[in-house]
Order: sequence, then structure tokens, then C-alpha cells
Amino acid sequence: MPALARKILIIAALDGLILSPITNTRSRSPPSKPVPGTVKLDYKTRAITPYLQGDVTKHSDTGEHSQIEAQGIVGLLNVSPTNSFLVAITDSKQVALIKGQHPVYVITNIALIPLSSRKDAGRSIDRANAGRKPAVTDGNASDTETEIDSEEDPITPVTSITDDVRSKIDEAGRAADMSRSTSIGEDVIGKKGAYGRFTEKWFSKRGWTADRRRASGMSTISADGDKKPDDNLQKKPENQPAPPTTEGDIVQGERAEDAVEDSDKGPVEQKSEEVAESVKETVTHSLTPKLLHTTKLILAQSRSFYFSYDWDITRSWAQQMSQTEEEKAASASTPLHKKVDPLFFWNKHLQKAFIDSDSHGFVLPLMQGFVAQTTFSATTSTEDKDSDTVPAISAAGDAAAAASPEGTEATATNEPVPEPPVRTSTDSLAPSSKQDLILTLISRRSTKRAGLRYLRRGIDDSGHVANSVETEQLLATDSWDRCFSYLQIRGSIPLFFSQSPYSLRPRPVLLLSDEHNAAALAQHFANLHERYGKVHIVNLVEDHGSEAVVGDKYRDFVASYNDRVGADNKVGWTWFDFHRECRGMRFENVSRLFSTIGPELDQISFTFTLGKENPEIKQHQAGVLRTNCMDCLDRTNVVQSGSARRALESQLKLLNVSLPPGGTTFFNLLWADNGDAISKQYASTAALKGDFTRTNKRNLQGALTDFTLTVTRYFTNIISDFFTQAAIDFLLGNVTSQVFVDFEAEMRTSDPSVSLRRVRENAIDVSRKIVVADENEQLLGGWTFLSPHEPGEVKGQMTEKVLLVTEKALYMCAFDFSLEKVVAFERVAVEAVKQIRWGAYITETFAQSQLDEQRNCGVVVAYEKREEGRVNTRSLDTEVVADGGAKERRWAFKAMPAGNGVEQGKVEREVVREAVEVIKGVCQRAEVKEEDVVGAEEAKRETGLVQRWGYAVKRLVWA
Repeated sequence: MPALARKILIIAALDGLILSPITNTRSRSPPSKPVPGTVKLDYKTRAITPYLQGDVTKHSDTGEHSQIEAQGIVGLLNVSPTNSFLVAITDSKQVALIKGQHPVYVITNIALIPLSSRKDAGRSIDRANAGRKPAVTDGNASDTETEIDSEEDPITPVTSITDDVRSKIDEAGRAADMSRSTSIGEDVIGKKGAYGRFTEKWFSKRGWTADRRRASGMSTISADGDKKPDDNLQKKPENQPAPPTTEGDIVQGERAEDAVEDSDKGPVEQKSEEVAESVKETVTHSLTPKLLHTTKLILAQSRSFYFSYDWDITRSWAQQMSQTEEEKAASASTPLHKKVDPLFFWNKHLQKAFIDSDSHGFVLPLMQGFVAQTTFSATTSTEDKDSDTVPAISAAGDAAAAASPEGTEATATNEPVPEPPVRTSTDSLAPSSKQDLILTLISRRSTKRAGLRYLRRGIDDSGHVANSVETEQLLATDSWDRCFSYLQIRGSIPLFFSQSPYSLRPRPVLLLSDEHNAAALAQHFANLHERYGKVHIVNLVEDHGSEAVVGDKYRDFVASYNDRVGADNKVGWTWFDFHRECRGMRFENVSRLFSTIGPELDQISFTFTLGKENPEIKQHQAGVLRTNCMDCLDRTNVVQSGSARRALESQLKLLNVSLPPGGTTFFNLLWADNGDAISKQYASTAALKGDFTRTNKRNLQGALTDFTLTVTRYFTNIISDFFTQAAIDFLLGNVTSQVFVDFEAEMRTSDPSVSLRRVRENAIDVSRKIVVADENEQLLGGWTFLSPHEPGEVKGQMTEKVLLVTEKALYMCAFDFSLEKVVAFERVAVEAVKQIRWGAYITETFAQSQLDEQRNCGVVVAYEKREEGRVNTRSLDTEVVADGGAKERRWAFKAMPAGNGVEQGKVEREVVREAVEVIKGVCQRAEVKEEDVVGAEEAKRETGLVQRWGYAVKRLVWA
């Protein structure tokens, strides 16, 4: 595998950022792999090109160069054509060591370096350097720096730099150290804002970790085995308004200094700043500080993104150990980013520019989820076992392990595991001796349907579900010559449904037709079968009440799916009503579940490999347990930890070692930390029922803590999650910057994963079949438009309606999209249409996008009288008396938003123009006028002061 740049010197040169990998000049041996070459990232074009020797002198001019050392590149954040940022990892912590030689790190800090000009880039670099100094002073230098610097002291960029230029760079570095300490991190995080105070503890360093070991993603166990106290409430900084200084300092630059320094600008820099200045008033630009603020919190402050320079953490142990010799040979020359699983490659979109330019040495894949590792000692049994034999796994006694009472602890430590002494599998173990073992937990969050709790539920058209996480538990000897892998998955119920974020206990609402749901569910299980093999479902939702609305449908669709597929593809099903079975905080009753599914778990088994250098797979995991509740957080984590404990007990038997009675505290804490991490990523707080996962018992204090977390989740859902969701979709490349324009207008975001185009096409087709009675009447066109709820009006509350045009008549249909039924319709003969007026249709004036006449366009069809009108009352009486009294009536239609997805359709005005052309073609006598339906000035006059104040308050809270 080609080498990745582990340490990069980023220099703000005249016409671009120089990215130069750092090597050791006094190394006693040459590097094992060629170091990536230096590249330049151009300010003006964003092009990434090789940076040849001698170019540093050519582009250095007489100015000082700010510089910063990075531990990797996250990618390029392209907010707009003139507003981009290089995202670089500046600090990280080691959290695990795979096979004793492959470190895994969690990102703890990043730098967002603007590409508008050298001056702005230099300021950002200087502030990032100033912000890093306290961490080094406190002794918190990152593990990657320690690892690299400990090898050899002197370092130098790959590209040779002349002494004259090097001296100038050194002077710039000293100047940066003495510069003012208002770093980017201090600007966007330190100033909290009034509306974020109630979430003060969310994602705070103290809340996320009990000490530095927890900061590394590890469980926290003191020397005597006691768990340190943990803050359950976590700060949610996305809820805080972005400080105004951030926009001024990073995006626009400091205007006072600009006036002094404009005379010193080069032509390239001057041109770039002029272009940026011309778009600074756009919505995307105005929300850029909040986007940067949220990006830093997602990628760094959450401590949920992991990477490794030389190990693929996105693929399971079994996948990597199953490679053939030919595949291993081919892999040796394949860049890491081409080998990782795209399902868990979170910064692939951000790295597109580096991938396209073949700068493979800078493409560092990131995975969101959780990684932690702990070592513990177990007692070796006096009974001798053959290490090459894999005994049959017995289910007896294992089910009770899921709810074992607390007892004494095993000796455990959670520091990053050092490389252990080499020991072969043939070494004998003395009777009653201690065996050192390593337990590693890796949770991988899917990039598909990624997002936050009530904004991403259920399934999408491609079969991907929300909150989809693959969790792998690795148990290895200290030399990694024997290793066990156990995989589990969690994910939302694979049906189309939604829940309102404005309720503490929202009732789930099923969406779309049975055909849509059945097709998506079938695709979901086909994907799982291809990836994992046999699938067994454990459904933990309530079998009564509101949750049963989705649970019953889930059961029925699974049964229908099993009837259609072959025996090899059938999925197992177990419905365990967690709340009923464990009523009264008796969570130990979850052992009943494992008594039921024990045989299925034995068939699924786990993976076992023997050998260190070239491990041989002795046993394959034959399937996967899929666990879900409504959120796939709290109940799911309790059951998954029980299943993992059951597997651990079986694996220890194969190693001929045993733990003291109840001596699995290290295991409980590891899984509790995993549950908290996944919960924070999806619901913004630590997991509920965490006290049981940590201690195997439930008490009143834990119940009160859960109530507090529930209330915290509620406020997070209705305030901060909307913009954070938009940022997640943007970082993944699911949407364009148009999402922020729509957010400013609506203070909410849509779901790009669910194809509304298909839903609306189905609505048009259903409406045609219901309302067009004459089979000889040919449909010429059909559209879904927004239309006032009250007939004959052009203003007021808008609802989505269907417009159909045939050669004989026009139809307006009120459609229930949740039931996929026509509620009511009106029919107007083409001869009755007198006027067609189309143009700007402004209904709201709060955001700039709402005044855009290209995106806010509509048509009014005026007619003398309608021919027929019917309402579906679900009885025999559906006909409405024809409206013969009115002299003239009208229908008003406004184009639906084109959307913010990467595959956008036609512009709204084009859609309206297309409909007008079709209507005009059949209504020969109608007058066609292109003029405003409701102009901007008219709309502004009718917007009251109270409405403006209401929008201002919403923007203050949400944006």
C-alpha cells in the first residue's frame, strides 16, 4: 500500500497553499515506502498540482509565510465557487493498536484554512497555531506527533527549500507564536451565545470524557478498578449561534487591516478577493461562519471520527484476513482510499479534488463511529487444550451471561496498547498462570441515510436505513496470534415512516404505499444478505401502543418477504417487547431473549483466526444479528452488549482461560462508552439505560438521569438539529449549497434520500386513474403544484395538489400523499378557461431566496364555471353541486421547490412555462398573459410586523 503523508507542513505561499510531507533527515534507514511528493493548492482555481523543486523560491516573494504542521488532510470544503476551505487535522489521540503495530487515532482538532487569499490563509494558520500552544503546554501533545517525532528529531519537508526561504519561513513561524491568541477554535467555540446555555454540557470535554483516556475513546477505569464519574449531559455546541468574529476574521478578513495592506496585494490575490467580495451578501456566504462552526464540532469536537495510516478500519477482521495471495499482492500497490469500504468512507466527497488529481498520499479516509481498546488479564485453566482445535460452542450457561450480577473486576487498563512481546501459538501456558488479552471495539456508522434522530428515520429507496451501525468486537491474545471477531449490526426499522421532533413521545406515522415499503425492505435485506449472509432480526419495540403501528407492519412485511424468497435468503425474526419484559427496571430479564435466540446465535457464531504474520481462518461467522428499537440506541445497546458478552464467554473457553465471577467490568464500561458515543452522534446525548450497561443493575438515579437526557434530546431535536442535518448532508455530498438557501427560508431541511419525484409521479398516475372517467380522454400532462387551501384564492396556506391536463378538460386534485388517495377534485372544460396568467408568485418575503422570481413562479387559470366537482367522503354521496352562480373562478398554482439534491430537476420557472404551454395548446380561446401573480412589492406590503418579528426570532434561534 502506498504511503500516506503522516505529517504535513502547510505553508501559505503567494498564490496557493503548499502541502509538503515531512520526513526525517537523520534517519538511520530509508523509509520503507516512498513519501508522497509536495503539492500546491491554488487559491484561484482550487487546482492541486505537483510542486516541483525550485518553485518555493519562485513563489516566495519577500513576504513571510505562515505555516502549520498537520497530521492529515480531511479534504476541501467548497462552500461556493469562490469560498473554499482546506480542512486539516491538527491534533489527534491514539485509541487503539491493531496487531501491535497499526495505531488508530481519533481526531481532536482541525484547522479550516480559507483559500480566498494568502493573507486570509495566513491569519487562519496563525490562529490555529496559537490555539494549539496551550495543549502542548499542558502536556497534551498529540500521539501522532509523539510517534513521529520520537523516531528522529530533525524533520524537513520533502521538497528541498533554499536557506533564504527557510529562514523566512522560520521567522513567520516565530511571528505566529507571538501573534494574538484569538484562534479559530476560540472564536467559534469559546463564545457560547445566549441560546446555547441550556445545553452547556453537551459535547464538552468534561462531558465527553472523564479523563484523557476517555478522550481517546477508551473506557475509564481507575487503578483500583472503580469507574470514574461520568457527566451524562453533553454540550450540543451546534445549538450556539456562530460568533460574528468568525465571519469577519475567516471569511471576509479584517477590513481595518485590509485598508492598510491592499497596496501590498499581488494581482492574483487582489482578483480573488474582489470576486469573494462580490458574493459576500449571498445566503450561503452569510451562513458560512455557522457552517464552519458546525463542521469543526462534527469533525473534531465530537471526537467521533477515526483514522489509521496503515490499517483499513472500515473493513472487518474477517474481510481482511480472507484475502488471497493475489489480492494481497494487488493490495500492496493500491492506495488506502481505494481499499476502504465506501459505506464507511465519510470524507470521500471532501477528498474528491485530491483523488481526481491523483494525490493519493494525501487522501486519508475517515470513519465515524467508535473505537476503543482495553487489556485485561484472565486466569489460565489447568486443563490443557490444543490451540489448533476449535471446540464446539455450547449454548448452555451463556444466555445468563447477558445479565450477570456485578462482582469483582478483572485487571484492566485502557491506555493505548503498546506492542506486546512476540509469542507463538505453540507456546505452552503454565497452570493457573495469567493470560494477557486485548479487547477492541469498533463501531462503523454508515454514510447512507446519515443524520440525526427525528430527521432521519426508517428507510430510503435504495434500502439504506437510518442510524445504521456495524459493531465489531475483537478479542486477541497479546501477540495477536489468536484473534476472534464478532460482528453485529443495528439500524432503523426498514419501512418508510416519520416522527415529529416537536413531541416527547411522538407517534410514528407510516408513509407511502405497501408496494413502496415492500420493495425497499426487500432491497434492504438483499443488501444485508450479500454482505453478511444469514440475518436474524431482534425487534425490541413495544407490541402495543404507538410503537406497534410500525412493529406490526414490520412483522407483516418480513413474513411476506420470507414467503417470496428462497430458504437460503429467509431472515429470522424475534419480537422481544423490551419495555414489557423488563418492566420495573428489571433489565436482567433480557436473559429471556438469549434463551430464545441461543440456537440462532450458535449458528451465526464468530470468526476465529490462528497465526500472527499470515493468520489462517479456522472458523467463519456465518451471519449477523440485526437489532433495532425505535431509535436503535438505548434498548439496542443493552441487547447488543449482552450478545457480545455471550460471544466473549464462548471465546474465552476456546482460549482455555476464565475470568473471576462477574469480572467483566472492563467489558461493561467499553460497551457503555460505545452506546454513549453512538447515541451522541444520532440523538446528541449519552445513551439511556447506561447505568445498567455499566454496572448490570438499574436504580432510581439512573432513571432520573434518563429523564434528564430525554428532555435534553427534546430541545435538541427542535432547535439545533435542523442546521446540523443540513451540514452533514453537505459534507457527505448529498446536497448542494442550495440546502442553506432553503434552510434560511424554512428553518428546516428536506430528506434528499427519499425520492419525492417517484412519490409525485405516483400521485399523478393515481389521480389520472381516479378522476379521468372517459377512457378515450388522453392525458397531455400532469404536475404537482402548491395551491392555496381555499379554492379561488391566490394567498393563504398552501397545500400540494395535482394538476392534470387532457384534450377535453383540466383537473385539480387534492391528494393525500400518506394514504396515496384522491381526497377531492374539480373538473373544468377547456372551453370554460378564459385567461392564463403566469409569472412571479411571491408568498413570503423573509429570506432572499423567497424573492427570487426564477424560483418563485406560478400560474393562475381563470374560468367561468367548473363542470364537475367531487369530494371523497368514503360513502356513496360524493358529488358536489356544480358551481353555476359564480361569474368567474380561478385556480392558482405555485411551482414546487426544485430541491437541493445533487441531481436537481428543472428550474421552477421552466416547470411553470412547460405547464402553461400545454394548457395554452388545448385552451385555444384563453388569453395568455406573462405578469406577476403576486409581485415582491405586493407581498412585502402584506407581510405584517408580527410576522417579521416571528421570523427574526426563529432565525435567531435556528440560524
